[in-house]
Amino acid sequence: MIIKGNENIMNYNPRISILTPSYNQGAYIEDNILSVLSQDYPNFEHIIIDGGSTDNTIPILKKYEHLKWVSERDKGQADALNKGLFMATGDIIGWINSDDYYENNALHEAAAIFNNGEINWVIGNITNLYSDTGECVPQKSPRVTYHALIKNPDIVRQQAAFFRKSAIEMVGGWNAGFYMVMDYDLWFRMARFSDPVMINKNWAYYRIHGDQKSSFVNIIRQFREIDHILKKEKLPLPLRLRMKVKKRIYFLKALIKQFLIHKGWLDKKYSLRSVRMDTD
Repeated sequence: MIIKGNENIMNYNPRISILTPSYNQGAYIEDNILSVLSQDYPNFEHIIIDGGSTDNTIPILKKYEHLKWVSERDKGQADALNKGLFMATGDIIGWINSDDYYENNALHEAAAIFNNGEINWVIGNITNLYSDTGECVPQKSPRVTYHALIKNPDIVRQQAAFFRKSAIEMVGGWNAGFYMVMDYDLWFRMARFSDPVMINKNWAYYRIHGDQKSSFVNIIRQFREIDHILKKEKLPLPLRLRMKVKKRIYFLKALIKQFLIHKGWLDKKYSLRSVRMDTD
């Protein structure tokens, strides 16, 4: 189902639990907190699951009394999200990482969609924010279905997704066995029984910077995890091999770009955008 703009939006305010896994993201996490707080949404909680940060994260968290947070070592992002899900009291779940943030009014617009009790998840658009240049590039979320996810795992835009909590619980939450693609794995399991509603509005900003784990150094790990999921789904070997070749080409392109930057033949400001756009 696709809904454009504000069509079919009603005055409906279910409790929304926003989950933010974090580790040493003190440079960005306050923007994240303020983006949730400034939504002016009347019925929300913001849960931050910190992995035991050693930077300035904890002093920032202590500034905001409305937060629910824990800081302790965990087994990775999926483990942190499952902790947050257990703590959540909301009917609707949003997941926004500590270096990303929401568009104004995103919670109101997302909440209204869930007035229809048959809807289990909804996806808006994101804007890529390149830290080195400050450039913002809008990204319309591709339509998501089970078969679309098989064809192209890179259509996941989790920053702009909201889920009915009962649906996440029904599919078993996040798989802590995945380091890179726990979002893709969740979407895959969600799409088995329910297509999301697609909303053509910007709901979130995805900050792209050199320290994040989605940078090129983890591309190989990412496509190994994707292949594990596709193999489990009994995808034919030729299609899986094509996916592997595609990801290896992206990896080689990223290595070449980094080499050119190291030699001073390519401006560093282009590297993050190029690598991220190659993997989309």
